[in-house]
Amino acid sequence: MKFLHTLWTGPPNFAEENNLIHMKAGWLSCEYHWMSWALSCLQAVNVFGEINLVTDLKGREILIDQLRLPYTTISTALENTLDHCHPSLWSLAKIYTYGIQTEPFLHLDGDVFIWHKPEAEFLNSRLIAQNMDKNLPFYADVLNEINGNFSYIPPLFLKENYEHGDIYASNAGLLGGNDNTFFKEYSRQAFEFIDRNKDDLGKVNTGALNFIFEQYLFCQLADKEDIPISYYKDVVDDPVFKDYIKFEDFPHTQMSHPVGNFKKYQHVCDHVAKKLRKDYPDYYYRVIDLVRNTHADMRSAIYYSPLLKLSRLQPLPAEHPSRLSETKQSFERTQAAIQYLNNNHSFGDSLVAGNNIAFNDFMGRAKLVLPDENERDCLLEIFRIEFERNALIKKIYSHSANVLKLYNEDLNAFQQIQATFSLSEADLLKVKIGQPKNYILFNCGWDWKYNFKKEIVPVVERNFNEERSPFELLLLPDILQNDIAEYYLDEIDMIVFDIVKNVFTVEEILQEMKHYFPEEEIEEDYPSFQQLIFNTIKRLLYSGSVKIIFK
Repeated sequence: MKFLHTLWTGPPNFAEENNLIHMKAGWLSCEYHWMSWALSCLQAVNVFGEINLVTDLKGREILIDQLRLPYTTISTALENTLDHCHPSLWSLAKIYTYGIQTEPFLHLDGDVFIWHKPEAEFLNSRLIAQNMDKNLPFYADVLNEINGNFSYIPPLFLKENYEHGDIYASNAGLLGGNDNTFFKEYSRQAFEFIDRNKDDLGKVNTGALNFIFEQYLFCQLADKEDIPISYYKDVVDDPVFKDYIKFEDFPHTQMSHPVGNFKKYQHVCDHVAKKLRKDYPDYYYRVIDLVRNTHADMRSAIYYSPLLKLSRLQPLPAEHPSRLSETKQSFERTQAAIQYLNNNHSFGDSLVAGNNIAFNDFMGRAKLVLPDENERDCLLEIFRIEFERNALIKKIYSHSANVLKLYNEDLNAFQQIQATFSLSEADLLKVKIGQPKNYILFNCGWDWKYNFKKEIVPVVERNFNEERSPFELLLLPDILQNDIAEYYLDEIDMIVFDIVKNVFTVEEILQEMKHYFPEEEIEEDYPSFQQLIFNTIKRLLYSGSVKIIFK
């Protein structure tokens, strides 16, 4: 069987107008895009012994000439092949690859990470896909747009075929099989659908069409021709795809595939980056150098720091712009809170947030202008969190020795965690867990976490309209972002965190945790209780909220 990757860098005008190294391709930042390609490629080589690339000349330049990824064969068959295609129709490149194969194959998306080789029976199947999608809402939405706007509607896409029943599609994170005749016909129909509707593409969400002419068409055509599809994973009927982002379950999971918006979640990006750094460090630092040298913005801001000196990184030229200020000290939520209150009370510029304002001075002003205790406490809480966060940034990231120490601790911690959860249960129980050195714990009345900046204002408005409710918040160093992470502890997290203020083994933690659960519940299903505590410890370790102790 042949294992495949496809990278299309877009039609000529797209490639010429955009710096391809800066492409995020749905990821939070461009370095994660190329780290994803590297990790997917290297894991495929590790698991299957090979991976073959179909790309164009610019794709070859990046993946082969610059990143030097170890593809078994490299084809530039996409050069000039899709020049007439809309750049958002990225699945056409994959479908082209499927259609030109002459032997059994398995195609992997560049964000699919295989940890264990599938069974031979699965790989020998006539048709293969990652999983069946069932009744995910976006399929009906896009099919309705097609039926309402397109000139040519293939019979399989007609409304009468889906509006009164379940909608099935085949997720193409993994796609392949040994029926090359099917794939040629499937490819022909997909291109016909797009070519005959080229004048109508602007009437719909063009990018969303990929799910239809790749995943929906594959499933429906196989059903029409009565060809069974072998699926690697279970049916997915929830658009969250939560099982595919459980990087914490390594090595006890088959694969990871952060679909859609999960590529924008920092903890997902961190897992990709740290796994590549741990297992394939030469390629990891090659990505970092490539991105830095094109002056792209990186979330991994520590690599712009003159305080971090690593032999694996090329030194930055003196004229290279620093981007550290973008992730540094801020009062964004405090300022949003002041604006919200000002909109309701019109107290002008009586309150101003900044590092040059002492906490007690800000508190005194807040008492003068805000008679409502709930509003005042809410404002002071977020100011205190951001004030302390900024002070911790200054303390931690001001000295090169401390920065390098934290960086090496972060690198070692990830290696230790992965090794720990690869141990036998008997050895895992002996591992010692303790609290980290650098943290601040807050007893909060409101939940201030957000994933994207656009969520700040809604979070602030929500909190000012809710009564106080207990939350536990940890401020922790996030060395790769040259920043401070905020981790909210749930009730079980907090109990474990409190237990390990004195170093305890995992077995001792399990014994202590028994006091917080009904005895009959533990006796009835001890394995589930044990797994819950294991998962809690694992989650806390990956977040940096606790650490493995060697002594």
